[in-house]
Amino acid sequence: MPLLTYDEFPATAPVGGSIREDLLDFIENISPTDTPLMNNLGQVGVNAGYVEYQTDTLTAAAANAFLEGAAATDQALGVPTRTASIVQNFQKHFWVSRRQQAVRHAGLSSQMSYQEIKRTKEIKNDVELALHRGSAVTGNTDVAPNMAGVLNIATTYNTDSSGTTLTERQFNDYLVQSFSTPVNLREAYLNMRLKRTLNGYTTNTQRFLSANDKKQVDIIEVYESEQGLLGLFKSRYQLESASNTLSGNSFAVLDPSFWKIGSLRSFRTERLGLDGDRDRSFIVGELTLIARHEAAGVIVTNAVANLP
Repeated sequence: MPLLTYDEFPATAPVGGSIREDLLDFIENISPTDTPLMNNLGQVGVNAGYVEYQTDTLTAAAANAFLEGAAATDQALGVPTRTASIVQNFQKHFWVSRRQQAVRHAGLSSQMSYQEIKRTKEIKNDVELALHRGSAVTGNTDVAPNMAGVLNIATTYNTDSSGTTLTERQFNDYLVQSFSTPVNLREAYLNMRLKRTLNGYTTNTQRFLSANDKKQVDIIEVYESEQGLLGLFKSRYQLESASNTLSGNSFAVLDPSFWKIGSLRSFRTERLGLDGDRDRSFIVGELTLIARHEAAGVIVTNAVANLP
């Protein structure tokens, strides 16, 4: 019987031998890194951990007619109200031994640099999650402060759909609630189940493709409603149900001109002092979500996807 490679190095249970391992010189990271809300919102600088800003309203339109020569009267005047956002401290730490730095690796030249790149991507995902789902916590010496995300900031037009199927009529009914405010809804953030639901809306648009293309299109990136043009963004951090027929889905439709990321400290990598045979670093940054007008967002939770 001839000597086979499997005698030295079985494919299913390597045990060694004289055959060199064939470890390719790359590392493929298969985790998602898309952060559409963080990428789309503009930034403003803030100067404290508790940021306040003001909103005001006009009195409702009313019949306004005075007699000729009428005397002016003292009418009630309104004052602005304050709203606040809490700045959150985001960090990622990474420590690498000096031996780990010295040995030769496949797919990377420096373990510290590789870990810094990974941690930077991870912290962006953490920020995206907080922008969508964060709950405000003021914090104290024992509790870290947390910022509020869009699902918890927007309250005026925040609807628990109680398991209602998201038909096209229902979707538009939610949007037109904002007509009473001076906003221009332009961006919708939906999980994959609800994005697929909007793809299936018929409207009055017909799609014609040449049969020679041998292609079927079932996707829309822009939806025009009574409230205007909406860019549709797939979001991994809107709430999502366990199946197509269950409630638990959420979406947020925003006027981005009223929503900003408030940055107290931009993200940067800090090197820690040497305390042994290892290198220590951490990434740190502080930011919050500012809603100049919380009614510039329509939030719907507990919706059921309209999928067959």
